[in-house]
Amino acid sequence: MIDLRSDTVTRPTAQMRRAMAEAEVGDDVFGEDPTVRELEEETAALLGKEAALYVPSGHMSNQLALYATVASGEEVWAHERCHILSNEQGASSILTRALPRVFSDPQGYPDAGLLEEWAVGAEDIHRARPRLICLENTFGGLAIPLAEQRRVADFAHGHGMRMHLDGARLWNAAVELGASPAEVAEGADTVSVCFSKGLGAPVGSALAGDAETVLRARRARKMLGGGMRQAGIIAAGALYALRHHRERIVEDHARAERLATGLSGLPGLSAAARTNMVLVETPRGEAARYAAAFTEHGVRCLATGSGRVRLVVHLEIDDAAITEAVERIAKAVAALA
Repeated sequence: MIDLRSDTVTRPTAQMRRAMAEAEVGDDVFGEDPTVRELEEETAALLGKEAALYVPSGHMSNQLALYATVASGEEVWAHERCHILSNEQGASSILTRALPRVFSDPQGYPDAGLLEEWAVGAEDIHRARPRLICLENTFGGLAIPLAEQRRVADFAHGHGMRMHLDGARLWNAAVELGASPAEVAEGADTVSVCFSKGLGAPVGSALAGDAETVLRARRARKMLGGGMRQAGIIAAGALYALRHHRERIVEDHARAERLATGLSGLPGLSAAARTNMVLVETPRGEAARYAAAFTEHGVRCLATGSGRVRLVVHLEIDDAAITEAVERIAKAVAALA
């Protein structure tokens, strides 16, 4: 079975397992795990931020950013399909009690006119106070141009707001944009990054930002039950991935392009690569049927809409797997005809 459901399905490499087995550990709740501290310091430095906090998941990282930034009843501006609002069980409304205001631009970021329109009347006593703008890079695999991201950050800061960047796949964005992680994170007051997406670590994400915000997030992590003890065992896997798997991401992007090219010629389908993702457009309303057929023929994938199937390339997928995936999907399509 070729598993292309997500880049979270990878297993630790032999070298990563060795690093985890040999990790120096301590009680991280007391701040005594040296491997966790090393991971946090290295992540913060890579992102150009003062501090970082290791957490079990990207979900927690995003929600800690909101909790540490937004007061109850304040507005959070974000895309209607962003992970924070659509894939985290409404946590922003439960934990932070924030009021979401959503935009729907297909490129993943709001245009200047919309931002200016929403800013009108921000001080009106009848209105919730705008507090945070959230962007996601990559957005559905699409790398957002840095100029657009910084434009949004400048707007936020010019209007007394802050910006959070959901950088679950920031490492992919950096490779695609030819930029450093710090350049991708520039302008964001807080940024979350994932170690299991793209990099192939078994567990964990981080929230980075200024020291005061990260300290508030650390306290909130404990409140939510996210305080881990000898967490260096899993942090070592993330640290290994951070040091050894970032540069190889370009291989995933190249293979995604090959996969998209191979699938585009199949009857009834079109495919486009976005960093390490391939989005396959199927006949409207048929995505679930196509995804089931692909899986039946040995290629696991996800239907992400009524007419779209998503395939994600990762470090366990080599050139031979791409060739095989195209052949198996071709057979699946033929069987559906």
